[in-house]
Amino acid sequence: MAQEARALLSVVLSRDGVWSVNERGPSRVSVAYFPSKWGAMRHAVRVAKAKRRCRVAVLERGGEVRLARDYDNDSAGVETP
Repeated sequence: MAQEARALLSVVLSRDGVWSVNERGPSRVSVAYFPSKWGAMRHAVRVAKAKRRCRVAVLERGGEVRLARDYDNDSAGVETP
């Protein structure tokens, strides 16, 4: 059985101080902007929990992964608001 592709959500602080959540998956690419890290992280975790397989990564300014967590949900039928 072939494994389903894992979506990646990266949380990054831009040079102008705005937090962004970048989603890259097999069928979707999107970006959302937030004034606070808390808002960006809350959005990323909410989206990750709604997907079947997803990875959330917090990136440093240079692009290195500071923190990462994989979400493997069996019941991913919930949609994010």
